[in-house]
This record gives sequence, C-alpha cells and structure tokens, in this order.
Amino acid sequence: MPNLNDLWLFRIISIDNLEADLKQGLFSKLNAPKDGIRTVIGNTEIITQRDMRNVLCFPGTVVNNFVPFYFSVRTPMLYNIHSGHGVQQIHQKNIVYLCIPLLDLANPDFIWCFTDGNAAKRITKYYTNLESVDSLDWRSIKTTDFSHDNADGDEDRIRKKHAEFLVRDHVPSNKIKGIAVYNQEAKDRVQQILKELNLNLEIKIKKSFYF
Repeated sequence: MPNLNDLWLFRIISIDNLEADLKQGLFSKLNAPKDGIRTVIGNTEIITQRDMRNVLCFPGTVVNNFVPFYFSVRTPMLYNIHSGHGVQQIHQKNIVYLCIPLLDLANPDFIWCFTDGNAAKRITKYYTNLESVDSLDWRSIKTTDFSHDNADGDEDRIRKKHAEFLVRDHVPSNKIKGIAVYNQEAKDRVQQILKELNLNLEIKIKKSFYF
C-alpha cells in the first residue's frame, strides 16, 4: 500500500481560471457560481456525461456534484489538450497543476471518495475507505506508456490512469499547497497573479508533468 503521507492530488486548469480559483476555491460543476466565465478544458461531451453518472456510495449524487482530482500527472486528458485530439488545442504553458496533499482532503472535513479509473465510465468502482487505495492500479497511474497498445497489453490502462479523488461541492483555496507549471513564462505569469492576491505558494517548473 502506498504511504498516504506521500500521495498528492492534482487538478489541471487553464491559467486563465487561476485567479478565480485562488480567490473562491474550487467548485464542482453543478455547484459553481454562475457569474463568471471560465475557460473550459477537456472533452465537453464527457463532462456532460458526468452530469448523469451516479456516485453510488453517495445516493442522490452524480459525478459533477464533486470536485475532481487525479492521482496522476501527464495524463491522456492532458495529451489530448496538448495535441488537440477531440478537444480544443491549448498550449501547455497555459495549463497549470493545482497540487494538494491527499490527507488534506481525505478527512472528516469533507465528503469524499475515490475511484479506480475515469469516473465517467460505468465499470469504474468507488471507494470511501483509505485502506482501499491499494486497490488502485498504481502501475497504470504512474506510467507514461498509456496507449491502448502499451507494452503490457493492458487495454484498460487509460481508464485506470484517470483514477480520481472526488470532493463534494467545494474545496477551499487554502488547501492548495503548490502550483506546477510548464515553463518560466508560465511561472512568471503565476507569480504575478499570486503577487496581486498577496498569496505565497510554491511554484515549480515540472517538465515531467507535461508532454
């Protein structure tokens, strides 16, 4: 079982949304304020599917009642955004990672669960006990070889790499402990946003998180 103290959660957002997220925190899609314009990243069809995908461990809820995070970086979702495969292409310098230690959210202060793969998929399982974190396929989560014809012959790898941690409704911005960026240009832009908000967060250039 992985050391829970060493596990981090990652949420990728457009840098255009960073100021609002640092001011207001992170909202689920169905709980988000209606007074702001956000840059949407990812596949809108899949995002809409999550409006209807039930979270069985919390009856009456759907995936979009929750704020989603990944256990992994350099995901197939980011690759699609980078390449423009099925989604609007966005340069990676305009995508940042919000980084939060797992145990800062996996506690009684929040309603949470996690999955063994993409929460939009019907075969995905949900868990509410941290002891079940060992049920996740950590090889798939950590690998960079996630194509369908990967070396292991694992045709379910993309789904499993997208294992998610879900938090009901809202995550306060003070839970964000770091920001990862693509290059110095992105770092400079983030530093300016933090300066204007009088915030002090660690910013790291993490090329290994990107393509």
